Amino acid sequence: SFIIMFCLFTCIMSDENRLQEKESDPTYEKFQHVEDVIEQQATLYMLYRTYTTDRNYECQYIKFGPKSVTDTYPATLGYRIPGKDFMERKEVTVTLMTTPYTKPQDGRPKKRTAPNALKYTKINEDEEDDESIKGSNTYPLIYADPDICAVMRDSTRDGRFGCEMYVTSSSTQPSETCKTLYKSSCGSVKNNVWNSDCDQALEDDDGIAWDK
Repeated sequence: SFIIMFCLFTCIMSDENRLQEKESDPTYEKFQHVEDVIEQQATLYMLYRTYTTDRNYECQYIKFGPKSVTDTYPATLGYRIPGKDFMERKEVTVTLMTTPYTKPQDGRPKKRTAPNALKYTKINEDEEDDESIKGSNTYPLIYADPDICAVMRDSTRDGRFGCEMYVTSSSTQPSETCKTLYKSSCGSVKNNVWNSDCDQALEDDDGIAWDK
């Protein structure tokens, strides 16, 4: 039994060691300008992700409002609790962040030319309070085709290698490049978040007169 557990641990570590942190690769900088994505696509739908949670909320999306005078974005997080037939919402403030490269290039640090990450407080999908997940965290953009898809890193999950695949409409499929970058940076696990009945739930949600 010890040998089996050791082998499983070794396999997991081996998979993580093979994953690449493209968000820290200057080669992809021009595809990591997160503000370009927000300005071109006000709503991003989470298609799938690498990790699971205690509650595994479905039909998740993030809708950005106009940029404020403080250079932040008001945003709405939409989601559905499994077993429910309606959507719920949470209002958050999104701050654009510029994260440093983790490795020097050509012997010296390279600086980014634009913000590459979002900082905000996600909805809580876990039964227990985990200090590493609670509160506001920074989520780097790994790669984006602004009109199609975006691959985001959630380093609070999966031993730093958690990922989420977003698309710009609920009927859109990721580009081949987004799929390739997801696989090399995140692995092959795809836990569906946007299900076949989410469109109807979203349509019903839009028809609700929400209290201000």
